[in-house]
Amino acid sequence: MDKVREEVAESKARVEEARTEKRRKRLEDIREDERRNDPARLDEEARNDLRREEANTSTGGDTDGERIDDGRVVDDEVGNLRQMFENINANNRIIEADRVDHLLAAIADHSTIDPRTLGAGDEPRDWDDAQRRPPKEAAEWKAAFEDEAKGLKDMGVYILIPRSEVPEGTKIRRCKAVLKNKLDENGNLARRKVRFVFKGYEQEYGKDYTSTTSPTARMESWRILLHIAAALGWDARQIDVKTAFLYGLLPDKEVQYMEQPKGFEEEGKETWVWKLQRGIYGMKQAGRIWNKTMNDAMLSWGFTRLACESCIYYRKTDSGVVISAVHVDDFLSVADPPSENDAFEAQMSKIWTISALGEARFCVGIAISRNKEARTISLSQTALIDRIITQFGQQDAYPTKTPMDPGLKLRRPNPSDMTSNDKLELSKYPYRSLVGCLLYLSVASRPDITYAVQQLSQFLDSYSYAHWGAAIRVVRYLKGTRELKLVLGGRNPISLVGFTDSDWANCLDTRRSVGGYSFTLGSGIISWTTRKQKTVASSSCEAEYAAAYECGKEAIWLRTLLSSIGFMPPSPTLILCDNNAAINLSEDPSLHQRVKHVDIKYHFLRERVHSNELKLSYVNTHNNLADIFTKALDTTKFEKLRGFLGLA
Repeated sequence: MDKVREEVAESKARVEEARTEKRRKRLEDIREDERRNDPARLDEEARNDLRREEANTSTGGDTDGERIDDGRVVDDEVGNLRQMFENINANNRIIEADRVDHLLAAIADHSTIDPRTLGAGDEPRDWDDAQRRPPKEAAEWKAAFEDEAKGLKDMGVYILIPRSEVPEGTKIRRCKAVLKNKLDENGNLARRKVRFVFKGYEQEYGKDYTSTTSPTARMESWRILLHIAAALGWDARQIDVKTAFLYGLLPDKEVQYMEQPKGFEEEGKETWVWKLQRGIYGMKQAGRIWNKTMNDAMLSWGFTRLACESCIYYRKTDSGVVISAVHVDDFLSVADPPSENDAFEAQMSKIWTISALGEARFCVGIAISRNKEARTISLSQTALIDRIITQFGQQDAYPTKTPMDPGLKLRRPNPSDMTSNDKLELSKYPYRSLVGCLLYLSVASRPDITYAVQQLSQFLDSYSYAHWGAAIRVVRYLKGTRELKLVLGGRNPISLVGFTDSDWANCLDTRRSVGGYSFTLGSGIISWTTRKQKTVASSSCEAEYAAAYECGKEAIWLRTLLSSIGFMPPSPTLILCDNNAAINLSEDPSLHQRVKHVDIKYHFLRERVHSNELKLSYVNTHNNLADIFTKALDTTKFEKLRGFLGLA
């Protein structure tokens, strides 16, 4: 008996020793992270890179008397260097591939970034600017102006009245013509578009409007419908409602008055004003009024509005099923059989002017291509990526293999470390604009940049040269992977599976952890996120449990949505996690001494596990898809997990 007690005591001692060693190593890693990611050091390195770039530009980039000012020359030099490195490797003197790519990226980054030119578009600013364009383009813009003015008049959007009839004390707002080049899925010009936009920022709450809520379908919902259509061979169509906002009637108490658009004043009544009867673009309440108008029509046609997703409509009859997702005036309609979509389009065309665009190809800025043989649908945003590359001066930059330097953790810069000149120069860089462009890519079709974008978006109000350099690195990565597509559908049964992970104490400023999750229906992922947790976790178990809680909430919503459109999951949704302690905690109230302080809300996860809606199971860290959403990975692991996401 004494021998057994001794063995137990020795076992406990070994376990405690292993825990102590693990804590020691973790603390060492944290201190190393703090040293390596010191904001002053990172900013100084980034500043030195910019100085070298400026010096190279000021001297003309001369090397041994030869001026390198042509992208082709630089590309040739980069190619020669790569060949040289390959020859070195062939002679058994191995150089790390990541180091080579990092060096080549630095050498090829010869482009001079002028902050004054970044973000500049090629659309005219107003009517006068449009008429100064080349004759052919000016004529196209004039026709677009005339179409907009005619459309407003034909639809009875306004009544032209003398200025004297405007009620006393009522403000007469102005409008602004917004001119846009509408592009197709390849980034080519499709048509010129003009909108007369009401200056809604001048409206007063409680006097000019009372509510502005106007829902749109979530990106996850679009991807779910496309996955279902591809996997089951359903018909998927795109429908656009022309001048949608103009169909909503303004309440009597919200009628507005507006000056006539410049250049389109009615002859003989130049001083008269428009009394607006309908919603118009720019009004704070216009989106809400159109949404209510659209919803009333959909309900009258027999559709059911999902309680869990306000812009998904479902209709099932004896003749078939049709499901529609709505983003303002863009409809994605999937149906079985196709005749259901025909009937839906006919109903819409009776009360609205629509563009029946046929098979879905380009919705909400996402290009859609379909392989009916393989039963797959691919989503991409190549045109947007190309525009970002050009807009931010990276045409000649060498691509990188990962969106973020492995191990890099950005920190908030210390204002005292920055001179007034640095602050002035940094204010000229369109950091917020770049992060905004990357954000839409990350939520729509490129989950592989989600972690990098989440990190960059934390510093919109306080960034340094290091942050700008990290953002530009994402653009370089996109340049090298511009043709990647998110592939959905396939021949596997529709089955919801989730992955969850966290990186404990990831944030060096607050020591909060970063959690992430992803979900798939059998092929590419349809839902994903990266999010900093709201409180500091005292252990990796607590951080993983909190991340699993967020994943569980998303799983319940996805189950509800699928059930509402006739695809109820037949068994508990499997969530894969790489932390056994968190899995145990989701099943039983164990480890009380270590987790008694955990917020009650996180135990929502345990309740859903007990009700057989969710089930957590273990997955090896190396195969956990969610790992790509919680930290910057090395090239090998990153490319492996990227393939698991469905990007090809």
